[in-house]
Amino acid sequence: MEENFNSIVEFRIIPECLEKISENGKVWLAVAIFNILISDKELAPEERGYFKEALMMVENEDLQKQLLEAMENREVLEMGDLTGDREFVGHFFFFLGMLIAADGKVKNSEVKMLTKICGKLGLPPDSSRMVLSWVSELIKLNNDRNRIIGKLKELKPVFV
Repeated sequence: MEENFNSIVEFRIIPECLEKISENGKVWLAVAIFNILISDKELAPEERGYFKEALMMVENEDLQKQLLEAMENREVLEMGDLTGDREFVGHFFFFLGMLIAADGKVKNSEVKMLTKICGKLGLPPDSSRMVLSWVSELIKLNNDRNRIIGKLKELKPVFV
């Protein structure tokens, strides 16, 4: 499998941090990840790692099957409010922002889902705009990086 280095560098949840999140928090985050992935009706190659990671977060086999069915049928799952694990709210929200930027594009359906999730996190609506602004800047920076890398490849070596 060929890696796409033009995509935004993948952002992962550090396993040591994942251990600090409650089972309910992991399930909530896994459902949020799946809903973001489902919202644009296609699973980009850059998003496949997130899909697998979310599935591994869930220990309940019935819920794993439900998530797989939802992905296969492209059906958004119901989400409750995140009432526990409040210390991770900001981390979750930026992680989900990174997820919608993984393929280098932000689609309207992803924006709508992120805005809906913002409410489920108990955050004010302008929080969604802040994260989306950050994500847009991140995509621009990534595109600049890729453009510069392309130009650097074309330069003749100058050893001093």
